[in-house]
Amino acid sequence: MKKPDSKPLSLATLSMLGQPLSDQMKESTAPTPIEKEFNLNGFRYAAQLWEAPLDSGAEKQPVIALHGWLDNSASFDILAPLLVESCNAQVLAPDLAGHGHSDHRDGFSDYSIWSEVLAILAIANEMEWQVFTLIGHSRGAMIAMMAASLFPDRVSKLVLIDAIAPSPVTASRAPEKMRKSMQEMQRRVLRKTSCYPSYDAAIQARMSSDVTKVNKSTARRLAVRGLSELEAGFHWHSDGKLWAFSHLSLTLEQIVAFAEELKSKTYILLAKQGFKAFIQENSTYLRLTDELIELLDADVKDFDDGHYLHMESSAVDVANTISDFIKVSSTINII
Repeated sequence: MKKPDSKPLSLATLSMLGQPLSDQMKESTAPTPIEKEFNLNGFRYAAQLWEAPLDSGAEKQPVIALHGWLDNSASFDILAPLLVESCNAQVLAPDLAGHGHSDHRDGFSDYSIWSEVLAILAIANEMEWQVFTLIGHSRGAMIAMMAASLFPDRVSKLVLIDAIAPSPVTASRAPEKMRKSMQEMQRRVLRKTSCYPSYDAAIQARMSSDVTKVNKSTARRLAVRGLSELEAGFHWHSDGKLWAFSHLSLTLEQIVAFAEELKSKTYILLAKQGFKAFIQENSTYLRLTDELIELLDADVKDFDDGHYLHMESSAVDVANTISDFIKVSSTINII
């Protein structure tokens, strides 16, 4: 495996650039995350763990939180401390492969959503969590849905934030999609590292993304684990191969089959200006999303916010919704 070829922003640089997280949190009693590292068959996953003090007394609720595409575990910098305070959650957020401080995959290896499932289970095993709540945002929600479908006895509750399943492909288009993915992989492997002349320019680029638009505060939070300084400038260091997506996609029928395996109680949080608005022109994907909501018999709540609702104006409402969901006792139905 390949480690990111650049170093994270130093504390001195963050201080000089006015990184806002410490200022926003300094008056709060929220727990400081603990840096964790998991070596899984030679591949290093970095993670952050938020938990209440050991002497808090109450039983802790184990939660694994999965971030979205090109993000990192800082995606949960706001949500995780709120869950610790409101429902005594023990929240572990890994930097998924190719993101944040975790390793990059070697050579031409791709980043399929199912490639993360065994890593999630291995991390849970190292935490000695036999059963846990699984939260996912965007691509992380797609990974979470698949993990809960494949191993329903491990996931007691499932929270999907502004995504449910990957876009389906028809069988006849699978070769074309695989070809395009491999061609993009070739381009990304050969592409030179792109840098921005300043921190502010890198932040502005992240804010202006057509795919994952965020506000300035969110971009700066993600920069702590996702932006590095090189001699040439500032570099968003997620593995470029992530832009190639997966070589292999699932058909609509396969996605429904996975969803039918779900046993855990599920809550779906959607943004009115988020995922469903983005896929409006993809009628098949939109129809699948509505079908899955009905099939999963999930609780659903809409928020008047964008795709990063758990980090932006709806963050507290999102945290309260998830906290109430976690606190309701339930058992996994394995029938």
